[in-house]
Amino acid sequence: MNTADGDGGLIAGIGLPQTGSHVELDWKDLETGRPKDLRLIWLHLDQKQESARSWIRERSGIPDVAAEALIAEETRPRVQRFDDGTLLVLRGVNLNPGANPEDMVSLRIWIEPGFMITVRMRRLLAVQDTVDSIRTGYTPQSADELLSTIADRLFKRMGPVIDDLEERIDTVDEEQTVGDLRQPTRELQLLRLRTIILRRYILPQRDALRQLTNDPPAWFSRRTISGLTEAADRVIRYVESLDEIRERAMVIQDTIQNRNSEELNRRLYLLSVISAICLPLGLLTGLLGINVAGMPGTETAWAFWAVSLLMIVIVGLELWALKTLKWFR
Repeated sequence: MNTADGDGGLIAGIGLPQTGSHVELDWKDLETGRPKDLRLIWLHLDQKQESARSWIRERSGIPDVAAEALIAEETRPRVQRFDDGTLLVLRGVNLNPGANPEDMVSLRIWIEPGFMITVRMRRLLAVQDTVDSIRTGYTPQSADELLSTIADRLFKRMGPVIDDLEERIDTVDEEQTVGDLRQPTRELQLLRLRTIILRRYILPQRDALRQLTNDPPAWFSRRTISGLTEAADRVIRYVESLDEIRERAMVIQDTIQNRNSEELNRRLYLLSVISAICLPLGLLTGLLGINVAGMPGTETAWAFWAVSLLMIVIVGLELWALKTLKWFR
């Protein structure tokens, strides 16, 4: 196993003694398992590193089922209780440079009194913020308080992403009332896709948090339960906002489709009126255009103008008839 500090899958190892500031843990400190002289240990591991996966399986001391869940390739938000601790899988928005926020990053958590493991496949800013806070003076009193802190930061970072979607749907709603309808349609498609993906991962998270707060481990403090309940309420608001965005997008899409249909119907109606007007004229000109003997007016100089005047009169009569029948306004 790699013993370099912070290397080989150990992103951060933090130990809190009974008194004093935190201590940094490396693989050397974890070779025989968990250090025994610390009141709280937090290990943040990289699932992609074999050394981290091996330590979780062989030396973490957690149940095999929970260990496999921590290092699994695919996960979904959930809570699972064990005799010795609790497995919790959450997801946070992907705020890494160049990434799409809806490509959410999973955070797998094992928590028991005095010990917590978090495992990630990609970087999560909320977890890194918590690590930096501890290194600059924040001292969580227990593992459940640390969990509440991470969950709070994880879900708060979703807020700006949801707010951005709401602002964009407002902009699309304004744009669809005037101007070209093609750009709002393309933006709507993207917004609906992002909303569906976010909701797909956030909705199970709401259920997991509700399960955790409704039946928390006995050693969770009242303050922690209150913090997790607030986090669950925040997630519920996010789900409601996503539902509203999705419904507004559907309404706007229907409005655009109706306007497009009305525009198409108007154009087809105009073409139909023009066709109705031109049909008798086409019949008349076709009849006069046949090359057979006996055609009247072939020897008369004013015959062309007479036929032109007749066609104008026919058009006038047609317009009058269409207006009378209320087929044309």
